[in-house]
Amino acid sequence: MTDQENNRIFTIPNLLSLVRMGTVIPLILCLHKGQLWWAFTWAAIGIATDLSDGYVARKFNQCSNLGRILDPIIDKVVTISVITFLLWSPRYNFPLWFYCFFLLRELVVLIFGITVIRKKRVVMESSRPGKLSAFLTSIMVLFFMMQWQPVAMWLLYAAFVLTLYSSYVYLLRFRKRIQETRE
Repeated sequence: MTDQENNRIFTIPNLLSLVRMGTVIPLILCLHKGQLWWAFTWAAIGIATDLSDGYVARKFNQCSNLGRILDPIIDKVVTISVITFLLWSPRYNFPLWFYCFFLLRELVVLIFGITVIRKKRVVMESSRPGKLSAFLTSIMVLFFMMQWQPVAMWLLYAAFVLTLYSSYVYLLRFRKRIQETRE
């Protein structure tokens, strides 16, 4: 891929990522009002755009550096915004320990990602376990939103384990990138 292709801004996948970002406020407003099926609809739109942006990028050769940065950042903003609301609302009973774990994990990934960008001038792409972890976390959050217990708790534990594993994979990839810098 050429530098010009890597530096594209206006691509369909980037537009899909921005649409996903636009679902956050209506989703949280619907949750606040107790309009669970409307919240479900907004969440489903967000999940659908998340699944389709990467597919479209690869299928139609629209991968870009902006997309590699924008997609995971928007994923994190959406997820953190929704679980913050779920945590603070007494209606949803979201566990504080998972919230803290998730925030810490995302902070560590952000710091390591910035380190690789600064040292290598390369944006690390998501790994398959990372993508699966993000998807499972989205589904788990959806189940908490809809108050579909006890399945929501089972999904939370599964998301926790998969996120731990994806973090391990990420740390191995980070270490390899940094070692390449030294050579």
